[in-house]
Formats: sequence, structure tokens, C-alpha cells
Amino acid sequence: MSDLQIILIILGAFIIAGVVIYNWLQEKNLRNQVINEFIVPQKDVLAEDFYIDTDAFVEKELAEVPQKFKQPIFEESSQPATQPEQVFDATASLKAESIQRIADVLEDAIIHEEKSSNLTDQYRNQAVSAPNESESFTAKPSVEAIKPAPHTMPETLALPDAVHAHIDLTAMLFANQKMSHQALCNMADSIDEIRLPMMIFGLDSAGKWHLVQSNQAEKSSVNPSEIQYKQAACSLQLADRGGPIAKNILNKFQYAVENMGLELNAHVEWQGSGDVLQRAVELDQFCIEVDQLINVHVAQGETPIHGTKFRGLAEANGMALNEDGRFHFYANNDLSAQKLPLFYALEANNQALTAENLRNNVLKAVTFQLEIPKVPNCEQAFNQMINVAQKLSSSLNAHLVDDNQKPLGDLQIEKIRQQLKIIHATMVTRGVMPGSVASMRLFN
Repeated sequence: MSDLQIILIILGAFIIAGVVIYNWLQEKNLRNQVINEFIVPQKDVLAEDFYIDTDAFVEKELAEVPQKFKQPIFEESSQPATQPEQVFDATASLKAESIQRIADVLEDAIIHEEKSSNLTDQYRNQAVSAPNESESFTAKPSVEAIKPAPHTMPETLALPDAVHAHIDLTAMLFANQKMSHQALCNMADSIDEIRLPMMIFGLDSAGKWHLVQSNQAEKSSVNPSEIQYKQAACSLQLADRGGPIAKNILNKFQYAVENMGLELNAHVEWQGSGDVLQRAVELDQFCIEVDQLINVHVAQGETPIHGTKFRGLAEANGMALNEDGRFHFYANNDLSAQKLPLFYALEANNQALTAENLRNNVLKAVTFQLEIPKVPNCEQAFNQMINVAQKLSSSLNAHLVDDNQKPLGDLQIEKIRQQLKIIHATMVTRGVMPGSVASMRLFN
């Protein structure tokens, strides 16, 4: 190894040692600086309780409040409202005048409220039921009583009996002047594409609703020249067995109602909340869920049933042949008790039955049908249908079968009863009672 290499090695060692010593000194100085700057707290806020002298804080805040704000806004009735006990500054007289104006406004509000008998009764009832309070508060009306309302509240928001809040989209029209019969009819004439039931009602001065216009079989029950209306209700059914309402028809109906409100200078209030099209879809899903038809078949196998014998047995069990070609069973066997039967009996191939073909022909099988949404008590109607079907099958030496021609025993019948209870509960929860007018409109 040459002398140059040895010198370079020694020089490199000195350089490395110098760097190490320099870094050690810098680190030591930095550590000492941090230790000197760090202040140890005298108290540990996490370990010791935290305390605030609330009494001293409140006294300090109250001391800063001007004495003039401690005076009551409303004095006792024995003291004039315009004479404060102390005068603190030059604006005291102006403040007294403001207080007097407020008192005058409140006095006018009391006089106005006394003119309304309904509000007076309400305040009396509240005064009896409310706990005893000081006279200075019970004798003074609420400040909210003098707030102006955006518009005059209608006398009633009750819907006509034929309108259902869950299946109809309804608009209430409140006019400043009486509305004529013809003005309401013109709206329905402007909408000629609606297949769903649409009804317009008018409320007379006696508080009675009258059907003014309908696109269904119902006609107006009043003379157009003899009555005018102070309020109107326009309703449109949102769905039926054909499906939910179309968007373009819905828009046309809403536009016609709003336009009618402008022409009559009437305030339009739409009843219900949420998206109307979504409500229509949900109503259609509800109809699909509960619109069930129960079929019970009476068959003799390969042996046909003579028409004359079947008619005699059906009439003996309280059924009657109707013009629609089916035997109808009414509640309590009273044809005048209700318009709609509880269940039907017809030929299995759905051919219309007449007295002539029953006398000359035979039936391969007989089908008993029950439309669940159209009967008030579907379980009771089902029990009556099963009872009549079993009697006929026993007399004809036949047997009961389902739609798949499988025997219908007690176990299968009990399963059907449980399904009927579920459907009935679903309709009641929805607010559409089975067999009601609303149910008939939905499932026609």
C-alpha cells in the first residue's frame, strides 16, 4: 500500500468522525432546548375536577344588564300602561307611546276575537282545562293572535262521502263569490280522455254536497238553475283494475283544475301529500295484491248434471237466476237487502245460463265464485258459499274440487280462510273497506 492511500484512509476516518461528533452535538443542543422550553403544568386538568362558579358568573352577567330592562312590559290592569315607574333616559316617552300602541292593537284583537263564537268557545274550554295562572297572563291574548293570515281559512275541509282520500286525487276550490253549476260542468267537458272515475261536487250554503258532474253513470242530482256553490271538490281516481293513471292524463286534469281556479278567482288546495304518480303506482300494486277470485267447482266426474235439477237445488238453497246468466246468492236470502250478491254460481265453461237451456241441456260442472274485495265480510261469505256448494254436491252425489281438479277437503278450505283474513286485514289497513263504495270503484 502506498503512502498516498494511507493518507487518504486516515483523512476519510477523520472526516467521518467529525460528522458523527457534529451530529451528536446538534442533537444534544436540541434536547436541552426542548427541556428548557417545556413548562410542567401545576394542575392536571384531566385528573382533577373541573369547576365553574356559576353564581359568580350569573351575578356578573346580571350586573351588566341595564336596570330599565327589569321593568315589566305589561303592567297590572290597575296601573296605566303609559306611566313607567322610573325614567331612565330621554327616550322613555317614546317607549311609553310604543307600549300604548301595542296595547291598542291587542285590545282590537280581543274585540275581533269576541265576534267569533267558535273561537270564544275554544278559549273558554281552554280556560277551564288549563291550570290556574296569574291574572296578568290570563287576561292578555297571545301575540300570535294579531299575526295576519296569508288567506282566509275555509269553513270546512270535509270531503264529500263519495270521495276517498286514499284512492282519489282531490282539489278543493274556495271562491270569493258563488260558483255556478255550469261553470263547474265546463271543466269536465274540457277533459274527454279520462277513463277513470272523475267527479265534481259543489257545496251549497247549507253545507250539503251535490254531485255536479261525473264521467260515470251517475248524473247530477240538482237543478242547475236553482243552486250555486260556495265551495267545490274535484276528484280523480288514481287507479283501477286497468292499471294506474297515465302521466299525461294526470297533467291534463291538474291543469284543468288550476285553470278553473283562475277563471273563478278561486283558491285551489290539493289534498294529500307525496308524488301523485307514485301514489297511483302503489294503489295499483295494492289492487293486484287483494283482487283475488275464489273458485269452487262441483263436478260429478264423467256424469253430467241435469240443468233442471241443478236449478231446483240452487233455488232451494237461496240462489236466484239473474239476467247475467249466473245464479246469485244475497245476504239473508233477501234480494232487496243489497244490490251486489255475496257469490255466484255459473256453468264451468262460463256460458250464460237461461231458463231455456237449463231445461233442455246438462252441465258438465258448476263453479261457485267469490270476489273478495266486493263483499263486506269475505270470510263469512266464503263459509256460506262452501255450505251451499257442499249441500249441492251431496244432493248431486258429486264432489268439490279446486281449479286444478284436486279434491277440496277441510284442510284446503281452512288454508283459504287464512288467506281471506290476510287480504281483509290488508284492505282495512289501506283504508279501503271490503264491500264499500270505494272498493266497488276500484274493482269494477
